[in-house]
Amino acid sequence: MPAPPTRRELLSALAISAAAVPLLGTAACASAPRRVVSQGRLRHAGIGVGGMGWHDLERIAAHPEVDIVALCDVDANNLAKAAERFPDAHTYTDWRELLATEAGAIDSVHVTVPDHMHASIEVTALRAGLHVYGQKPLTRTVHESRVVAREARAAGTATQMGIQNRAGHPYRQALALFEQGHIGQVYEVHVWTDRPKGWWPQGVGKRPGSDPVPEHLAWDLWLGAAPERPYLEKIYHAFAWRGVLDFGTGAQGDMGCHLMDPALWFLGLDEIFNLRSDGPVPTDDTYPLWSRVRMEFAPTPATTRGPLVLVWHDGGRKAPRAILDDLGAGDDVYDNACLFLGTDGALLASPYEVPRLLPEARFADVPVPEVPDVDHWFGWVDACLGRADPVAPFSYASFLSETALLGNVALSFPHETLLYDHEGMAFLGRPEADAMLSSSYRPGWAVRGLG
Repeated sequence: MPAPPTRRELLSALAISAAAVPLLGTAACASAPRRVVSQGRLRHAGIGVGGMGWHDLERIAAHPEVDIVALCDVDANNLAKAAERFPDAHTYTDWRELLATEAGAIDSVHVTVPDHMHASIEVTALRAGLHVYGQKPLTRTVHESRVVAREARAAGTATQMGIQNRAGHPYRQALALFEQGHIGQVYEVHVWTDRPKGWWPQGVGKRPGSDPVPEHLAWDLWLGAAPERPYLEKIYHAFAWRGVLDFGTGAQGDMGCHLMDPALWFLGLDEIFNLRSDGPVPTDDTYPLWSRVRMEFAPTPATTRGPLVLVWHDGGRKAPRAILDDLGAGDDVYDNACLFLGTDGALLASPYEVPRLLPEARFADVPVPEVPDVDHWFGWVDACLGRADPVAPFSYASFLSETALLGNVALSFPHETLLYDHEGMAFLGRPEADAMLSSSYRPGWAVRGLG
């Protein structure tokens, strides 16, 4: 199984071998060779153009040096809307047909489809030498994530995962505060989200029955590599799939990639070695209503000497009340946040709110830094054109996604500490957990190295 080098190996080598899968973000990626667009304009294809796919398409197309050449979606309604907006673009229902037909006519793709199809499309596009923007999480399984990172390195193209919040003001202001050294060495991080409650169903069993497939939806293509099952109206397409084990990655995969990002990014975390879930187990079909997963990472220069503890909470649960009260965080603490506990104070970061140093009385005289505007999508386009380095390349996104996906594995082994061999991509003495690091693909949907 492909195994990535540690951050320390990466920095000491100052170069990355062709077989390696780097884990560090922008700093490590800056020295990596990349193919760039030679004709001066980026010829782009959108794979998945409804919902977030529409947003990705609009933001990428807004760059003055992008031409939208092709569009693909399994939902004819989504495709019609996008085709009306970009009438010169060729349209497809099957992403495989798009990549085969448009070979040589496109330079890049975005992949904004249900999680279970991320890896297949990303790997195929990378092997075709394309620049790839992939939505979070990078993949649905840990093995897929490592394969995608390896293929990205081999392709040498510009890659970026859709964690656009790292380009937003709140996170970059939090990073500036962190780098000023106010909170000292970090020993523990708590990360939480209000998802999935009120967003999509979880904690329910497999729903019986079937409904007629609407004419506008190519259901077999929507299923793709996932096991075959009947269509149910409003249960899977277009958004509720996130909580389904075969299709999505639950709250950890959806929001963990946004909310754990500051922890891995600011602290330089690159090696996780144990996990423990203290919440309910998944049902036969969906992730649980809530979860709490404790993870331990190898220490870095930004942390205390012992293992760095990160605790994930979802379903509306937050950091323990005793911790929040001790910091004077108040009852209005953010619904989606990453809380750093340091030797000299704490930092509360949220993708949607101004960061806070805690206790606030101690840091009353510390202003929130001003930061310049950054466009996540434009930055990736500029990377494709050879002018910049992507801020969330697959080399980094792979480990961020892997962290969230490992948390999902832990859900099935409640109240048990799972020891994880990061380099070997295996749990020690737990073959049942190892089996959850990869998945089989439906016949006819295998991609070399996947499924």
